[in-house]
Amino acid sequence: SRRTLSVAQDLYDRYKVTTYPRTDSQYLPTDMGDKVNEIIGTMSEIAEYSEHVKRLNSEGLRNTARNFNDAKVSDHYAIVPTGVLPQEPLPADHAKLFDMIARRFLASWSDRSTWNVETRTATSGSQDFVKSVEHLVDPGFRHIETKKESIPEQWGSVNDGAEAALEEVTFHEEMSKPPNRLKEARLLSLMEHAGRQVEDDEFSEALKETGLGTPATRAETIEKLIDRNYIRRARNGQLSATAIGMRLIDMLRRIGVDWITSPELTGEMEHRLLQVQRGQIERSTYMDDIVERTTSMVHSIKDHDRSVLFADDPDLGPCPSCGESVRETTLAYQCVANLGADEGCNFMFWKDTSGRWFDRSTATRLLDAKTIEDLHGFFSRTGEEYTATVTLSDTGKVTSKGNGAGSVEATDEAIAACPVCESGTVRQGHDGYACDAEACSFRGIRAEMCQRLITPEEARSILTDGRSALLEGFTSRKGRPFSAYLVLNGKKIEYDFPPRQAAADATKFDVVPGVVAVCPKTNVAIVETPTHYQPEEAGSGCKIQIAREISKRVLTREEAATLIIEGQVGPFSDLISKKGNPFTAILYLNKAQQVRYRFAKKE
Repeated sequence: SRRTLSVAQDLYDRYKVTTYPRTDSQYLPTDMGDKVNEIIGTMSEIAEYSEHVKRLNSEGLRNTARNFNDAKVSDHYAIVPTGVLPQEPLPADHAKLFDMIARRFLASWSDRSTWNVETRTATSGSQDFVKSVEHLVDPGFRHIETKKESIPEQWGSVNDGAEAALEEVTFHEEMSKPPNRLKEARLLSLMEHAGRQVEDDEFSEALKETGLGTPATRAETIEKLIDRNYIRRARNGQLSATAIGMRLIDMLRRIGVDWITSPELTGEMEHRLLQVQRGQIERSTYMDDIVERTTSMVHSIKDHDRSVLFADDPDLGPCPSCGESVRETTLAYQCVANLGADEGCNFMFWKDTSGRWFDRSTATRLLDAKTIEDLHGFFSRTGEEYTATVTLSDTGKVTSKGNGAGSVEATDEAIAACPVCESGTVRQGHDGYACDAEACSFRGIRAEMCQRLITPEEARSILTDGRSALLEGFTSRKGRPFSAYLVLNGKKIEYDFPPRQAAADATKFDVVPGVVAVCPKTNVAIVETPTHYQPEEAGSGCKIQIAREISKRVLTREEAATLIIEGQVGPFSDLISKKGNPFTAILYLNKAQQVRYRFAKKE
């Protein structure tokens, strides 16, 4: 939708061929009558529309009472052609959108289409077999916005009471499926018509005029949720909530501020704004209410006691390790005898594990059965959903068999010996590369990763050498291209990224040859470059990349060695913030081997 809005903005700003796009109005002001005739006349000069314009001129404009409605025109009227002809061929996306706008504009002045629905009922014993098809009798506006007839082959004509013979019976057994996940168009529609979800009549009526957001902000709101990792978008366009998003909603409900997530809030605010406009309440009263609610929400979130959020929830069941009760916490399900810091029972498993969010009901099933086969709701890095079989150990370790690589047959092409179980063979299946040993826990290699196909040669290199060469052509979920090594880490495949290129304006220093230090995780030599201390060889698996200048302070070779070997260095009192203010901090490497600041605790 953001892309569509951008194209529509181009048609308005750059090409001047359509009107202001950031509106959801479907009506025109009554004083545009002459302008509409002028626009239609101009469109006759475009070959694709000339025949339709002739028909309108011959039959006259229909639906004028519906299309012209001052009462339903808000700040901007409906999106229509301006009557300006494109001075150059439009890009493909722009041409498609302009054609949609132009055809809808012309169709809106046409007659209704008339369809004849023919239904045939064949009776065999007590069973009726029914089939309906639609015949287009009078096309009307369907001259312009075409629609295919649904007449099957050999439909022909049949007289009432005709005899029919049953030639073949085919039986298909299928399982019922849950509703499909939302796609962006459906979500935008739900946002636009959010008033239908609100029970309060006054709030619902207020939302009818606005919905959630505006035509200009709804698409951007969805993109922000994706960018902030609250929802994900798969390649097929389906949207799903991430673990972060589900945890956020759950926590807001438990803290007692879930009103912030409800469309009723927007409806209430819009209703009260209308009351301000009508003079029924004072503006200051409206603003005081907003300040009070916001202050209350901030205090509730800031001062909540995490230990009591799940206190009233029943136990999930007995701990498989010690027999005590398993309780839900903010981030995990754990034994009540788990005292932390390796004290007591060590049973615990995270809610967000193995690429899936485990809600309470699923966690209870897993705790009881220890294994769940063909469990849906797993998501790959590209947002694609897949099923997997999960197993829970007595210590809380969750393992999954699947990862989207699918299953393979003994007849599928062999790629390499399995690096995990060593008794099976990794073969190329329809969805990826997987081990043919039934009990193997190797999670496989998906056939397509981040919108890039993985070739058999690349898969073989990963399986035999433990890593691929540097592969180009990946695309992140935000649409950004990137390159990476694919590395075998235990039973799963991970991305290993080459060192980032230094910024063009980064300060460059003289390079002293020789090893600065050895990475304690990978035993890889760290050397100097003009801008960083980083691994001597790219693709080594070491993620250390330390800038030689941090917060306007030059990090010496000796200080870098200390940071690499001991994990921290400092404190330094001569660091400068982006705003130019001096500050003091210790530099340390986190688990991902990234440099972070550690500040002294405030008194």
